[in-house]
Amino acid sequence: MKFIKFSLLTLPLLVCSLNSNAQESAKSTFNFPTDRKINIGVLVYDGVEIVDTGGPIDVFVKANNWNGNYNIYTVSATANKNIIMDGGTVNLVSKYSIYDAPQSDILVIPGTSPEIVKTISADKKMMNWIVSQNEKTQMTMSVCTGGLILANTGLLDGRSATTHHWSIDELRSHPKIKVQEKTRFVVDGKFLTGAGVTSGMDVALQAIELINGKEIADDIALGMVYDRYNTMEFLPKK
Repeated sequence: MKFIKFSLLTLPLLVCSLNSNAQESAKSTFNFPTDRKINIGVLVYDGVEIVDTGGPIDVFVKANNWNGNYNIYTVSATANKNIIMDGGTVNLVSKYSIYDAPQSDILVIPGTSPEIVKTISADKKMMNWIVSQNEKTQMTMSVCTGGLILANTGLLDGRSATTHHWSIDELRSHPKIKVQEKTRFVVDGKFLTGAGVTSGMDVALQAIELINGKEIADDIALGMVYDRYNTMEFLPKK
């Protein structure tokens, strides 16, 4: 009995130690600037999903209230910076376009309907811009079907990734991608992919955790009344 009590008491400390070690290991793989704010570029285009876009933006904005050091901006996929978002309900004027945007340290690619994904994935200038930005990003993130856009660049080949569960078969059409199901997000190296819509907040919070630590990420989630530890068990079984 004494041995069992000892094990139960020390287990939380062990788990905490493992989490801390994992976090330090993850931090060591990134090289964010220390002499300026971290640039976070959010790609936007006509039909972009509102929560895919606003969720991650709001997380990083809140992080700045916790002594974060982020410069968050939108980048339109064309020279026209006036973006009509999903449903035609919100007009967004982006700060930059792909023609004048600075280099992102973190690039965020929100999703849209599968039909629009096919249309914009045919835009070679936009796709080439994503590839070019990715060469110098510390993190490249996608939300929902933004994962399909990222997959269509070839950048996810050989990586584990996820997307919205309704589009998972489309992601599987890329044979070099290790498709992950029933998970809210996947981290593989510098690539973070979210499963869909609200999971963009999970991806952004995970980025905050890797950069600023778990305590700050959890505090931000608490302030946003967001449960970042829920599961995907609600999905129907196939």
